Amino acid sequence: MVLEAHLQQAMLLKKVVDAMKDLCKDVNFDCSEKGLQVQSMDSSHVALVSLLLRESAFSEFKCDRPTSLGMNVDSLGKVLKMCGQNDSLKLRWQNDADIVSFQCESGEDDRIADFELKLMQIESEHMEIPEQHYKVVAKLPSAEFQKICRDLKEFGETMQVKASKEGITFSVQGDMGAGNVMLKPREAEKPEEKVTLTVHEPVSATFALRYLVNFAKAAPLCGTVELGLGPDAPLLVRYNLENADNGHMQ
Repeated sequence: MVLEAHLQQAMLLKKVVDAMKDLCKDVNFDCSEKGLQVQSMDSSHVALVSLLLRESAFSEFKCDRPTSLGMNVDSLGKVLKMCGQNDSLKLRWQNDADIVSFQCESGEDDRIADFELKLMQIESEHMEIPEQHYKVVAKLPSAEFQKICRDLKEFGETMQVKASKEGITFSVQGDMGAGNVMLKPREAEKPEEKVTLTVHEPVSATFALRYLVNFAKAAPLCGTVELGLGPDAPLLVRYNLENADNGHMQ
């Protein structure tokens, strides 16, 4: 075996795939001893999905040499749909095989499902994502971000995001009218209910809402989402995979 990975919670990978599948069709999973990584642009080259699933997120992880496994995201989603809430998942790939095998075990070991998925040759160039220093970094509950995006998409196509020390405002203007939601910084006992803003200078920027709605679909990955904003920088939307040690999706 070149790659053997055992994930205690198959749901984690399922959530990752569900978060990607409306943006990317076919992706390369780059495997190394550090874990699994994905970098993929959507078809219109507007959005970049970057995933790091660290080897420490797995209960067992062995990768003898760096390799790229090309998979169709929809097909992978169909395989992972078979996994129940508490199932564990084993992922195996043998040297130069054209399939990757998945084994899904129920918590009680009384149901084992095996699948094989055909691999694809996918052209992809690896992009060095520059380390951005954002003028504003906002952390807020991911469920709240998802609700704001869903609610405001009814009003128009683009969303303006304005952030200052006072708070972060999401605004949309359209034919039927306008809507805006302001979140002020707030303390809470649970980190996933807090709203925090780090503002080096106020920023106002406008983005296509249909992408934000897609990015917000990743909310099940983590209770909080981090937004990075700069005057001329792409928007960063980042989720930890349950916790930062497992890795992140952005």
